[in-house]
Amino acid sequence: MLFMILALYLRLSKEDGDMVDESNSITNQRLILRKFVEQKPEFAGFEIKEYIDDGFSGKNFERPGVQELLEDVKSGKVSIIIVKDFSRFGRNHIEVGNYIEKIFPLLDVRFIAVNNSFDSKDYKGTTPDMDVAFENLMYDYFSEENSVKIKNDLMGRRKRGKYLATFAAFGYKKSPTDHNRIVIDEEAAAIVRMIFEKYAECGIKAEVARYLNQKDIPTPQIYAVKSGSTYQWKYQGEKKVWNGSIIGRILKNEIYVGNTVFHKKETIEVGSRRTKCLSKDEWEVCEGTHEPIISKELFEYVNSMDARTSSIKRLADRENLDKTVYCEGEKRKRGSADSPVKGLVKCGGCRHNMQRRSRLNASYYCRYYYETKQEGCCPENVKETELIAVVLSAIRNQAMLAGEMGRLQDLYNNQFQERVKADQEQKEQLQEQIQKLTDSNFSLYESYAKGEIDADCFLQKKENNNKQIEIYEAELRACHSKETAVPDEKSDLLNLLKGKENLTDLTKEVVRQLVDAVYVYGGNRVEVVFKFQDKSVETLKN
Repeated sequence: MLFMILALYLRLSKEDGDMVDESNSITNQRLILRKFVEQKPEFAGFEIKEYIDDGFSGKNFERPGVQELLEDVKSGKVSIIIVKDFSRFGRNHIEVGNYIEKIFPLLDVRFIAVNNSFDSKDYKGTTPDMDVAFENLMYDYFSEENSVKIKNDLMGRRKRGKYLATFAAFGYKKSPTDHNRIVIDEEAAAIVRMIFEKYAECGIKAEVARYLNQKDIPTPQIYAVKSGSTYQWKYQGEKKVWNGSIIGRILKNEIYVGNTVFHKKETIEVGSRRTKCLSKDEWEVCEGTHEPIISKELFEYVNSMDARTSSIKRLADRENLDKTVYCEGEKRKRGSADSPVKGLVKCGGCRHNMQRRSRLNASYYCRYYYETKQEGCCPENVKETELIAVVLSAIRNQAMLAGEMGRLQDLYNNQFQERVKADQEQKEQLQEQIQKLTDSNFSLYESYAKGEIDADCFLQKKENNNKQIEIYEAELRACHSKETAVPDEKSDLLNLLKGKENLTDLTKEVVRQLVDAVYVYGGNRVEVVFKFQDKSVETLKN
């Protein structure tokens, strides 16, 4: 017998103001629900499962825990749902009411809100009274009100100069006496000043990055780790080096002139985790919230230089042409936006994505080699047309191998089917012999009952038959143990490569299906890594 699930749903949200009341903690909700279940003998024998949304607003149902719960409800696994109160299940009174009054009764699911003394079993065949609707409406209202209050409070604290981020920006550290205030970290601040001054001299971010790497100056990541930070940095590769992107982010950050910038993003709706980026005009800027590291004049100067550089680059790239198919021998169009290998080309040394230059004939170079001269990185510029030709040739070769594998697989399938047929015939013969001996035992018993044979003769012949049945059954079990799954007529790999041994037109779709990465090394060596390499080895082994 399959036990139905008794679901305990628990939810906590800072945005809804749940943190204010300790009774709303996940631990306390669990204690209330578990105690309620233990006091009800009718719940004995149910499988109890918890569904938890910690940190998700009840304003909508875009929550992983409640989505899992509703999926189990729809599949018929859950028969009872218990929550601490209506607000735990949701704060949108329309959606909550729809589930309690329509969906759950239709699916024969019982809903209990402990602190509201509500049990849908008491309303079976009727509609819940107005108290339920009113309470849900109030939860909906307070959810909106709490969200607005919290956002207004955070904005007010930022405007008063409070620094609310968990970690201080590079160049600063949290004040030892006030966690919501930042002070200058002189060691890191010296690096920030160096970056602004160097960029003011040369106007090239990569040149600044190269200078810092040559001086072995720590990046913000390395500096934070050395300073004991627990921040989880999202970087690629083992060697952390300066690059133009890091330099650019520092140069644009107004925090270094003493300003706090916030409200760069906002949630789409109350309770949602989805955000949208706001235009610079909508940002909130509070000036003079902390001590500056550089002067406002220097900041404005370097950003005006960066704006001029960006304008020149946009002018050079204004004729971006779109092309999705590349034919053998066809001349590359300038600045094609949809190159079939774009995003897949990586340096074989550092394993970072290579930078694509799209002016005139597109080419790729290792930005990290350019900025750091790192040993092992690809030192050359590689033309995109050459890489496309290499990938095209590699796909053709794989397709030819796949064709041979297909023929081998066909041969294997035929041999397999012959073995299956022979095994099936043997099993049928054994089952037939077992049935004959079983029928013989019944016949012997009838002869004995009629007095045609004596007891000794009956027992002797029956024992001989049973011994032979055991032998046949052992052989039958051996046949079953040899059974294997019938192989597919063609694997996904062979289907993907079918007909591509004479491929001349390389599209982005074909490359994305087959190729995982293209690694470029020095000395004109290129490695094409296919998504199915492990599969092809496995197919050959079969």
